[in-house]
Amino acid sequence: MNLKRELGWKEATSLGTGAMVGAGIFILSGVATGKAGPAVLLAFVIAAILEVLLGLCYAELASRYPKAGGSYEYVSRTMGSFVGTIIGWSYWGAWLAASSFVSQGFGHYLHALTGAPPLISAVGLLVILGILNMVGIKFSGTVQVGIVIVEIIVLISFFVLGVGHVDYTLYTPFMPNGIEGVLAATLVGFLSMVGWDVIVDAGEEMKDPSKTIPKAILSSIILVLFLYSGLLFVSTGVVPWQELGMSNVPVALAGQQFLGDFGPTLVSIIIVIALPATANAFIISISRTAFAMGRRGLLPRKIGEIHPRFQTPVWAILLGVSIQVVFTLVSSVNIAVNATGFLYLLTFIFTMFAFFISRKHTSIEKKSTHFLIPFYPYLPILALVISLCLLIPVGKSGFLSGLLWIGIGLSIYLIRNKRIRHVKGIQIDENEEKLTAEN
Repeated sequence: MNLKRELGWKEATSLGTGAMVGAGIFILSGVATGKAGPAVLLAFVIAAILEVLLGLCYAELASRYPKAGGSYEYVSRTMGSFVGTIIGWSYWGAWLAASSFVSQGFGHYLHALTGAPPLISAVGLLVILGILNMVGIKFSGTVQVGIVIVEIIVLISFFVLGVGHVDYTLYTPFMPNGIEGVLAATLVGFLSMVGWDVIVDAGEEMKDPSKTIPKAILSSIILVLFLYSGLLFVSTGVVPWQELGMSNVPVALAGQQFLGDFGPTLVSIIIVIALPATANAFIISISRTAFAMGRRGLLPRKIGEIHPRFQTPVWAILLGVSIQVVFTLVSSVNIAVNATGFLYLLTFIFTMFAFFISRKHTSIEKKSTHFLIPFYPYLPILALVISLCLLIPVGKSGFLSGLLWIGIGLSIYLIRNKRIRHVKGIQIDENEEKLTAEN
């Protein structure tokens, strides 16, 4: 049974934009500025180019395999169920880990605005979004469009109000830490802009996926780059880059320079609007990956079922939201960030391997009906090399926590395989007994 194709370019672009615009633009932008100075603008442009390279590769795979599950589906099709299991589990873990600090961030900023209990607000957000996704992705996608439109209007307003206060002398020296600083900031920018892959995770629900998916990926990356660049231009133009690099709330600090004491409040409002869109995109990606794993037997078959009335993977959504709630209540933000980096990069690397295998074994006739990345194989090779290089800064905690998660997935895989073989063995024995009785 397949999912209904109800998402067009508009809904798909809003999913990608909502997943990308989150904590990165409000927190990691300050970290990147501290590394590159005003040249952080250049670093984010380079990061966006890298995102586009990977996005185009994913778009080709998604047009060839328009099923839910994203990386898990592609790797399973090309490299077998065992490797697919590792990557699907890694990808699922990356989104689960990332979702914990997204929901926590929403709770803390809502507390700053209204005084509402942070954890209750965080859990409440996940529950509400989970229900919306169970009712139907079309309704969820419509809500996503509304949130992202409001978010864009507010961020553009921030730029419009702040650009007149820019002090251009703060842009010199433009590259205070040299090219090394720009490259370090590029890594931060790259990690803060991932999230567009939620579009391919919902590929089975896309109308005309071979056209919708690449258009939505490119649109969301370009739109987010525009929003990031506007905020970075104003921020580095009203506050010295050293101060932005030391601040935990760089955008709030910048807003205070031209909005007074209302600046931090405005930033809190932006985040409270933005993070539900991010969390919603996470729920979609997490549930569709779980749905694909359930359909292939890694998780219980119930997880791979579609509700007859709502036409959504209700059990996959319920499982994903339940784990997200647990992670939100007990996880450490630092461990979650490092684990996300390792697991995400591992997913990118193996998906690129799957890309080359898929292209090699696809006939010329079939290639003509799919979206194809230009300048093959040079752009895909560049994307793979960059992904491998980005593993270096992940650190020991990222590797260890990521490997621990993979170990849990391997254990589940082996247990379920053993159980499946046991059930098949019983069925064979029963068939033999019937044949013996008949004879």
